Amino acid sequence: MINDKVGLIAGYGKLPLIWTKAAVQKEVDVHVFPIKEEYSTDLLSYAKTVDLISVTELNKLIDKIKGYNIKEIGMIGKVEKKHLFNNRNNFDLRFQNVLNQLDNFNDQSIMLQLIKEFEKEGIEVLKQTEFIKKILAEDGLINNIEPSLDIFEDMKHGLKVAKIMADLDIGQTVLLKDKTIIAVEAVEGTDLTIKRAGNLVSSNLIMAKTSRSDQDLRFDIPTIGIDTLENLIAISAAGLVIEADKTIILDKKEIIKKADKANLSIMSVSLKEV
Repeated sequence: MINDKVGLIAGYGKLPLIWTKAAVQKEVDVHVFPIKEEYSTDLLSYAKTVDLISVTELNKLIDKIKGYNIKEIGMIGKVEKKHLFNNRNNFDLRFQNVLNQLDNFNDQSIMLQLIKEFEKEGIEVLKQTEFIKKILAEDGLINNIEPSLDIFEDMKHGLKVAKIMADLDIGQTVLLKDKTIIAVEAVEGTDLTIKRAGNLVSSNLIMAKTSRSDQDLRFDIPTIGIDTLENLIAISAAGLVIEADKTIILDKKEIIKKADKANLSIMSVSLKEV
């Protein structure tokens, strides 16, 4: 049962605004804490309060959340992992203690330890899909370009490889051609991975994006949007495949229109079918 107010730790991109608006439509007040190194959307029109927080200020963030008597928070939007390496010495003592408890700095390890820190203070972290389940990709063809048999075989192979990479906490995205992996996403993120693949192969690449097998819906749900599609069009890619019911699609109507015009097929596939 969601309370009548929640907190939102907001990173980069459109998702924080979509999440906030959806919560407000359900008559839930949203107290937003944008990560000031990353946030990109003005949420003041919809949020009950907005408090900018540095990525390094965990103790200040928790104090702010408790000050509003918030018992539930969401975490959504991109926060680049580069901050972990560039600001290591600037993190407050509480964040330093979190990092000191880790065996590695994999995304999942960091996020689970942060969630434990919130839970110690009686703060529950909500699933990212709370309020926005309707923008998850449904199984099947997303746009109006049916993939050829060869492209669909590449899509299925790419999705299987992407699942392995995600389970290893390397990245959620691979690009391939003729069942040959051209690029694997790492810390640089999806957009730079696409550009790297395009520098290696000039056309007809397929991008596959998936979640971990044990994906924690409280963080890091795979997401595609206009930027992803435009980068694929720029390298003359032939297709995009995502995991059904576990991937968020932003600006779906615009994505369909642009993908159709570029003759790029977008499929959402369940791993059970692969």
